[in-house]
Amino acid sequence: MSTGIELVAIKTLGGDQPNGVKDNPRQRPIVIIGTGDYGRSFAGRLVKTGFKVVIGSRCPERSRPNVPEGDVFVTSVADAISRGHIVILAVPRHAYSDLAQLRGELAGKIVVDVSNKEKLDKEKSNAEYLSEEILDKSLVVKGFNVVSAWSLESGLVGGSKEVPICSDNKEARSEVIQLAKDMGLAPLDYGCLRAARDVEAIPLRLLPGWRFAIKILFALMAVMSLYVLFQGPLYMYVTQGITKDVQHFPGKGMNRVLAWLALTLLTLVYFPGIIAAFRQLAYGTKYQRFPDWLDTWLKSRKQLGLLALLIASLHACFSACLMSPEYYYHMYELGPVIEGRQFYGLMFWRGELLIFTGGLALALMSVLGVTSVPSVQNGMNWREFAFVQSKLGFFCLFVSTGHCIVYGSTGFTKGYLYVWYTPPPFLLAMLLPCLVILLKFLLLSPCVNTRLMRIRRGWESKPKANPV
Repeated sequence: MSTGIELVAIKTLGGDQPNGVKDNPRQRPIVIIGTGDYGRSFAGRLVKTGFKVVIGSRCPERSRPNVPEGDVFVTSVADAISRGHIVILAVPRHAYSDLAQLRGELAGKIVVDVSNKEKLDKEKSNAEYLSEEILDKSLVVKGFNVVSAWSLESGLVGGSKEVPICSDNKEARSEVIQLAKDMGLAPLDYGCLRAARDVEAIPLRLLPGWRFAIKILFALMAVMSLYVLFQGPLYMYVTQGITKDVQHFPGKGMNRVLAWLALTLLTLVYFPGIIAAFRQLAYGTKYQRFPDWLDTWLKSRKQLGLLALLIASLHACFSACLMSPEYYYHMYELGPVIEGRQFYGLMFWRGELLIFTGGLALALMSVLGVTSVPSVQNGMNWREFAFVQSKLGFFCLFVSTGHCIVYGSTGFTKGYLYVWYTPPPFLLAMLLPCLVILLKFLLLSPCVNTRLMRIRRGWESKPKANPV
């Protein structure tokens, strides 16, 4: 990397302010080393928020036509460093060795490392390596690595504005946090530079909060699909040689799977809370740590609920396409038989109740999903959020279970549905939600609820031992 200074006529950037004039941080130029996509996008965002920018490049003349318009000056790397106090290092790790020649120029300056690792590992972060082995005299800060160049160019639309920032120097960390705020971002103070290991791992993790929920989704879908296939098409083919049900499995069969899956996922949203409540009652305290499996389950309730909404929406679409007497003959009145073909009349009350409960359940699940969006959630107080997610959520589970019961109400006593000593899918689908609803009513009983509320307010059944 070149360290020479290019002599270019330019108006003075930064510098001392006249006596009596308060220094404006936006008048001090921000230095960016690197003219790649990220460096140019970062410069453009700074200019839009009122900052002056100096970009350091190994080839200033070639880079100058590509920089954003505005208060941006392109010069050599060494000259750029001399013009500002905060240096944004927008270069990959393999280019760090070139900075060793500039250790003296960067001494005492705030160097913000925005790089990311290429793979997850347990080694030191890029920022730690930079601070300990390359720029040991500089104030290294880790930040902005979770914000993409596209997000910066589009005015921070379509991406998260949260920016983790960490550094061993508190003053340097505070300055970069303020810079992030001025850019319209939401900085998060992650503490010392060691936290950069976690910060650099954030962009490398694929949906970390969704892994448990997605595993549950695919595991349940596989088991339910095999069961529905076993209970219907496979049984008809083995016993009677009929392949008609196999041909209709992608539509009618999968619609049964989707209905079962959506109800089960919704039940799994509220089941861990029930388990946690009974655990608190058993231990007589809220300070007993939950086991890891329950803690992971509790933290995944939002993702499970959103997946339940997705599957329920697919079930509604399938049902709208398949809702006809040919598929659901037991929901329609029998009409005349003309030329050997059975005709049907209007729906029974049972069929219309099925549509009503299904539509109401989907609407309630949509409300739960919308209130899970951070922008909507931030506009609600805690009591409103708890009412929607807890009370309205259990009502949604109750209606969804009723929808399943209405569908299977004509088949509980029909022996031909219990093939190969196995119950029909709709009967299995309603067992878990009925159990959760029963346990919820038990928790709401006066004697149990009073004790549970006392525990959650801090009361313990066993007094703490006096400290020695």
